[in-house]
Amino acid sequence: MSEQVKASVSRRGLLCGMALVGLGILPEAAFGATPAVGIKAVGKKLQLDLTKNKSLAKVGGVVTIPLSDGSSLAVVRTALGTKGLVAMNLSCTHQGVPVEQVGKKFVCPAHGSQFGLDGAVIQGPAQVGLYKYPLTATATSAVIG
Repeated sequence: MSEQVKASVSRRGLLCGMALVGLGILPEAAFGATPAVGIKAVGKKLQLDLTKNKSLAKVGGVVTIPLSDGSSLAVVRTALGTKGLVAMNLSCTHQGVPVEQVGKKFVCPAHGSQFGLDGAVIQGPAQVGLYKYPLTATATSAVIG
């Protein structure tokens, strides 16, 4: 490789590009979570109005809720019915870096850990799935915490 070409490719750009290709992120369309609406505090719990979060009507739907500590949680529809919702923290269990939704999984941009929409580890270095919050749901609302 000539010196001229080497100078035009930064180390960071090269590593990021290799990571994206290696993770299969580039060819896959990102579906992305939507910000949750209709949230209210009920004591130390959060109540989410499911009628205002239409993306949770379908399996694979995700909404995100920012938390006061700077992290975020996701509510994910993993199956139909009131037991088909999961709430989990979006901090990688490897080193706490926020994960991002890419297609039908969550990916840690720091070290490449991958988690399914249910929070289970697909690929390390993380050894433990995303932290799940207790969640109870009715047809119209979900209470988290």
